[in-house]
Amino acid sequence: MNHRGTETRSKKRLELISNSYDHAFSKLSFFVLSMLLRASVVHKYFAPVLGLTICALLPVTAVTAGETDGHPPVAVKAGIDKQSIGIGDKIKYTLEVKTKDDIEVKFPDFGENLAGFAIRDYGSSKGGFFSSRTMTQWYVLDIYETGKFTIPEAVIKYRGRDKEQWIETLSAPIPVEVRSVLEADAEKADIRDIRGPESIYNLTYIYIVLAIIGAIIIIILILRFLKKRKKPQEIVTPLRPAHEIAYEALRELMDRDYLKTGRVREYYFELSDIVRHYIEDRFQLKAPEMTTEEFLATLKYTGVLNSEQKGDMRDFLSHCDMVKFAKYLPEEKEIERSYDSAKKLIDRTKESAVQEEAVK
Repeated sequence: MNHRGTETRSKKRLELISNSYDHAFSKLSFFVLSMLLRASVVHKYFAPVLGLTICALLPVTAVTAGETDGHPPVAVKAGIDKQSIGIGDKIKYTLEVKTKDDIEVKFPDFGENLAGFAIRDYGSSKGGFFSSRTMTQWYVLDIYETGKFTIPEAVIKYRGRDKEQWIETLSAPIPVEVRSVLEADAEKADIRDIRGPESIYNLTYIYIVLAIIGAIIIIILILRFLKKRKKPQEIVTPLRPAHEIAYEALRELMDRDYLKTGRVREYYFELSDIVRHYIEDRFQLKAPEMTTEEFLATLKYTGVLNSEQKGDMRDFLSHCDMVKFAKYLPEEKEIERSYDSAKKLIDRTKESAVQEEAVK
C-alpha cells in the first residue's frame, strides 16, 4: 500500500511540472508574436506569415491552458531552522506553497500539537508578483522528550477557482533529533588531571589590595546614596490600586469557564500573568518581562516581600510552569489551591487603607 501511494504522488508531481512548463511556453509564444506584429520594422508582406504561425500555435495553447486549468501547478516546500535541538528548545517549522492567483490553497489544521511537538506560536505571510504568489505558514514548536522524531508529511489541498473538488499534495517528512541536556554536560563531569603546584604569594600584599578595593566600593556606595537623597525618584502611582485591578482580572478568569472546557493550560497562563502584572503595578518590578528564574533571583535581593511571601511566590510560579511547559495535568484540588495562592499573595501584599487615602 505504501509503494502504491508513493507511486501515485510521484505521478501527480510529474504532471504538475509538465503542466507548468506547457503553460509558461504558451504565454511566452503569445507575447513574442504580439510584439512582432506591433513592431514597425516588420514589413507588411510578413504579416500573412506571422498570422499563419499564430493560427498554428492557437490549438497548442488552448490544449495547454485546458490542461493547466484541470491540474493547477502547486509547489510545496517544508523546512525547519534547526535539525538538532536540546530538550525544551524551540524550532521553527515552515510550509511554503508557490502557485498562481487563480488557485485556492488550504493549509492543514494541526491543532495544539504536531507529531509530539507542542505548537507554541504560529503565523502566516503572503507574497508574489504578476500572476504568481507565494504563501507561507510557520509554526514555533518545542518538545520535552529526547530521541529521534519525524515531522510527518503535511497534506496541502488546492483547487481552481471554478472547481469544486480539492486535490491533495504532500510535503516531505522532516527528521528532528532532540538531545538531552545531560549528554552535553557529560564530558564536563569527567575526572580531570591533578593541578600543578600553586604559586605562593605574600599575603600582606593581597590584604592591602583587598582593603583598597573595599574602600573604593564603600566610597562609591556612599556617593550614590547621597546622590539619590538629593534627587528623590518620583513614584508613579496607577489611577487604580494594583490589587483592585488584580481582583477584577481573577473574577473575569473564573467567568471564562476554562476548566469546564478542559483548557487547563490556558487557565494557568492567565493566572500567572495576573500575579506577575500585579507585582509590576504594586512594586514597579518588570515581572511580566522576566522568566521565572530571573524574577525569583531579582525578588531575592529586594525587600518588597518577606521570606514567607517569597517562598509562596516561588511555589506558585513553579507549579504554574509545570502545567504550562512540562505537560503536567493537575488535579481539581491543585487547581483550586493555585487560585487561592494567587488571591492570598494579593491579599497579603496589597496597599493598606491608610496608604490608599494618602495617595488620594
